[in-house]
Amino acid sequence: MISGSRGIAVIGMHRSGTSAVARGLQALSVYLGNDFLDAQPENPTGYWEDKGIVDLDERVLKSLALRWDDLRPIDPREFARWRIWGLRRKAMRYLRDRFLAQPLWGFKDPRTIRLLPFWRRVLRDCEVDDAYLLVIRNPASVAASLFSRQAMDVENAQRLWLVYMVPFLDRLVEKPLVVVDYDLLMLEPRGQLERIARRLGIRDGAARTSEVDSFVDEFLDVRLRHTFFSPEDINSESDAGLLTREAYALLYELAQDRAEAGQEFWSAWKRIQASWRTRLAWPGTE
Repeated sequence: MISGSRGIAVIGMHRSGTSAVARGLQALSVYLGNDFLDAQPENPTGYWEDKGIVDLDERVLKSLALRWDDLRPIDPREFARWRIWGLRRKAMRYLRDRFLAQPLWGFKDPRTIRLLPFWRRVLRDCEVDDAYLLVIRNPASVAASLFSRQAMDVENAQRLWLVYMVPFLDRLVEKPLVVVDYDLLMLEPRGQLERIARRLGIRDGAARTSEVDSFVDEFLDVRLRHTFFSPEDINSESDAGLLTREAYALLYELAQDRAEAGQEFWSAWKRIQASWRTRLAWPGTE
């Protein structure tokens, strides 16, 4: 393997601003590849997702008999199956061929957070110095976007948010983890980029000033942020809503630097996971 390779995975739920954050990471001189998915009407500034990474994630989901919007939790034991082993080898070869020669690189795909056990093993076996940038957005905004895009109701949007965010986040307990909130990024993009660089240990000299200026002044467009909600706007009339509000509040504390991803946070997250399994996850999936 190539020593000294640092990789940053941008993770988070769909419709949460992961594309904008990935583009900001590129402005900080993080290599994201050169073969991205094409922009679409619902994401006119581009997804900043490497096609090969997306294809791998789609194949892993398919091997688990899942689509991106399925609400069924993943049994962790599924990641030990033979078919997943083969995809893990493919992922290792892909990273070696496309990314590991770069001293500082990253990738972004919302599906990655659902598949963290898969990617943690891949990155470990590639001997990558890995870190994680978790992008959050008020779940009320996520629900509104999912309703607009595919008529998903609030209850299912909250359940989908939970099944992405909750089950495997604790796999990162020993890893560098930075949480960035999309709305805070839109309010103070330069400050948030500086915060990301500082928290991830990206050297000041690595950031290209012109690229940061372009990201702040040209790429970000507040007109593309169609909704803005407060945490109190999260519908909490159901078990899913109550747990969504609680989980988002914990993560938002990290995004505001009011708390650290230390023992107290992870203990609280374990309680979130236990509540999710007991009240919302399908029986037999723990």
